Amino acid sequence: MHMLVQVIIFLASVGIVWFFAGILIDSVNRIAHRYCRTGFFTAFFILGALTSISEFSVATNAALAGVPGVSVGNLVGASFVILLFVVPVLAIAGGRIPVNSAVSKKNLFLMLFTAALPALLVIDGNVTRAEGLLAILAYATVAYALYRQKESIDACDAPVLEAVSRTRSTLADVGRILLGSAAIFAAAHFLVEQAVYFATALSVPASLIGLLLLSIGTNIPELVIAARAIMRRSTDVALGDYLGSAAMNTFIFGGLPVVAGTFWVEPSEFIMTTVLFASGLLLLFFIASSRKGIPRRAGFILLAFYLAFVALQLFNVLRFSAD
Repeated sequence: MHMLVQVIIFLASVGIVWFFAGILIDSVNRIAHRYCRTGFFTAFFILGALTSISEFSVATNAALAGVPGVSVGNLVGASFVILLFVVPVLAIAGGRIPVNSAVSKKNLFLMLFTAALPALLVIDGNVTRAEGLLAILAYATVAYALYRQKESIDACDAPVLEAVSRTRSTLADVGRILLGSAAIFAAAHFLVEQAVYFATALSVPASLIGLLLLSIGTNIPELVIAARAIMRRSTDVALGDYLGSAAMNTFIFGGLPVVAGTFWVEPSEFIMTTVLFASGLLLLFFIASSRKGIPRRAGFILLAFYLAFVALQLFNVLRFSAD
């Protein structure tokens, strides 16, 4: 009975993230359209940061609870889910994901390398302050590179609003964003609690639960964007959000040891994950840099990496449970 209550709390927390993420994303889209700020660059920084609020919330609550390993697993797993599950599904369902011509191959490689960096840094088990600073520096490098190559503002067909009316509408949307962010932050507190509970009940490392369970729960905003992008045929903007969110996960990862100090995670659960993740991202780079976009056929190939990741984590759960 107690397990059922914990499952209900977990699902309710995920539902809260789903609901308020939709409000948050809609509000951001309205503000961007109102000021004619659309395109890959805006999606990378604005949507990428806002859809990572749940990962930031989990990281903060995990650090406060003294279990930063939960957040490390969540951040690595979340980036895996975004780039090797959501992106392939988007390509399969949408037929093809165009890659913005304003993004050079060098910047695309920097973004994918930054997304893979946390997985590369944890394979020795130690997460140090120096590694945290390196992760933060990697995100700053990507941000600067994209800023230097910022795309021109897209043409906008939004109706011209009076300054007062536009300001009022924007303030209303800002209020919705703040409300949604607070609700997502609170729900993430319960997600961390339930992750620790499940880890204890199943006798597996907390970081493993983060890799497999929280990585899906905290990527619900990205899943919402995927569904809406397919319906609105705006998969290029969605790709900007996904790359921005994965890069922001690396920035959040860097903040964990900087704030909480050096900590230890179980390295055995990350070695094969890192191999799969790095291999999948390398293939994604070669496909996306071809300038033909990411076709449906490539989506099926990339999705195989995520299916292998899930099989690996389920094997680890059974292994630790048996021990």
